[in-house]
Order: sequence, then C-alpha cells, then structure tokens
Amino acid sequence: MRRSILKDLLILLGVFALIWLLASLFNYPDKPKLLSIEKEERLGEAYVDLILLNPMFRELENEKIDSAVSMIGDRLEANLEHSDYLYNFVVFDSKMINAFTVPGGNILISSGLIAFCDSPEELASVMAHEMGHVEERHVVSRLIKELGIDILTSGDQYVLGEVTGLLTSTSFDRKQEEEADRFAAELLERSSIEPRTLATFFRKLEEESDNELMKHFEIISTHPNFSSRIREALSYEPADDFKALPMDLDWEGIQAGL
Repeated sequence: MRRSILKDLLILLGVFALIWLLASLFNYPDKPKLLSIEKEERLGEAYVDLILLNPMFRELENEKIDSAVSMIGDRLEANLEHSDYLYNFVVFDSKMINAFTVPGGNILISSGLIAFCDSPEELASVMAHEMGHVEERHVVSRLIKELGIDILTSGDQYVLGEVTGLLTSTSFDRKQEEEADRFAAELLERSSIEPRTLATFFRKLEEESDNELMKHFEIISTHPNFSSRIREALSYEPADDFKALPMDLDWEGIQAGL
C-alpha cells in the first residue's frame, strides 16, 4: 500500500515538474527572446509603412514639428542606460489625441497629442512612457501571445494587415503600464526633465477622459481610472541633486503650426 502511494506521489511530482518546465519554456513574457531585434525592426518597418497608408494615420509633413519631436527624442535617447533600438518618431496628422508603439522602436504620435500638451516636457513624458513599452518589449510580447510567432513572422500580406489593426488599438495590462510608467519616470530624471510631469499629464487625461477624440489613446483605453497612477507618479522622488533643465523650444510657436 505504501509503495503504491509513493509511486503515485512520484508520478504527481513528475507531472508538476513537466508543467513547470513547459511553462518556463513557453511563458509569453519570455517569448520575445525568440524574435531577434533585427527581425523585429524589419517587421516594424513594414507595419509603419502600412499604418501610414491609412488616411487616419497619414504622416504630417511639417519640418518645424518634426524637428521639435526629434529634439525631444534625442534628449531621451541620449539618456537611455542601454538600448538595442534606434528610435523612429513619426507624427501623423490627426485631431485624435494618441500615441502608440510599433515593433522595432517606432513610436507614432498624433498632431492632436502635440496640441494637447502644454509643454514639451509633457510630450516628453508620453514619449518616455512609450519608450518603456519598447524597451520592455511589451508590444511584441502581446503580438506573440495573441497571434503566435509563426503567424507574426509569416510575411503574409493579410496577416500584416491584421497586425496593423492590432497595433493601432493595442492595450497593455496593468503590470506592463506600471513598468512603462516607472521606466518613464527614471528616464525623465536622467534626461533632466521633471519626472512628475507624468502625473500632471495623467491628471489632464483624467479630466478629459470623456473626450471623444481621446477614446483610442492607449493609456486611457487600458485603464480609465488614473488615481493610482497619478499617486505613483507623484510619489516618485528624484535624487537630491536633481535639477530640471528646460527645453529650448518655442512651444506655442510649434503648436501654432499645427
């Protein structure tokens, strides 16, 4: 009888060990390791091209605005501790207040978001948040989870079309948003930008969350209740010697060109 119980226990332990092994191999947060950065960048280029063909996401041709966004992006990139990505910031012409991340370090920003931000620092806080999703590989994790790596990398034109739809409406889970918020605060501090600007931006979003133009904004569509995220952003304490350096941008002049 004891020998039978011991045998059953060993079998049960063996089953649990197998389940643990499979989970460790195929748990989706680890799956981006199966997709190289190089392949992700190639896929990202194709996705960006397809997205910009959509009239809703037509690229804005405005050198002054492109220059301002590049200046903000350069300041943030220069203060990344380490990154495998070369960032590409694209402004698209839309009154919709939105920003979203495409694989390969591509971040698309609406002209409506630029008009909504009261300062370049506010826009920087959003860009830093989206960079957090890039560096943590949240987008590619979600795509692999929903589609599988074989479908995602198939190169099929129909699949590419479906993926672009997912990218423009992707929402992240609470843990991923918290990671991106924390990443943004740390990057803003290293970039000499007040990290708690993120809380100011969240407060504005909370006040405008019923605005029809904002309903597709990733941060809103994921978690409409901002209270805890505002609290977390405000509780972030920069180093004692931190000093914010204002950006040399004529923000009102830039917005006037929209």
